[in-house]
Amino acid sequence: MTIEQEISNEIYKMMHLHQKFSEGKFEELNNLYSDDFQGWLYMPWVGELEHFNAASIKKGNRLAAEYYKGKDITFIYTGLKIVPQSINQAAVSYEVIHQNKEQVMMVRALALEVWRQEADGKWRIIRWYEEKGSRI
Repeated sequence: MTIEQEISNEIYKMMHLHQKFSEGKFEELNNLYSDDFQGWLYMPWVGELEHFNAASIKKGNRLAAEYYKGKDITFIYTGLKIVPQSINQAAVSYEVIHQNKEQVMMVRALALEVWRQEADGKWRIIRWYEEKGSRI
């Protein structure tokens, strides 16, 4: 399997795992983040760039799962682009559409990530940047 195929499998697995927030599940999603993870998130309604490390992104996923448990949510990833950087690392970008049907709300975002195949053979996110659009 090529790097592009391996990573695209992980990206679509991550999309599926985000849907599990509605069941209160987040643990498997948290396994996709490296211990070396560094991430940044911009949400216009907050107005500032938020920094995450491995511990804080995992805590954020736990809190999101608690918030979305029992709610009708959908995450859709489109426009996936994978650019290999080496035999064990690639830059990835895609658009995320998040719908919360109970609040009749949709948020579009653009994500840029770097995935690395770690010593155990698993692909994990080491860097992430997400720029959210306004809530629609």
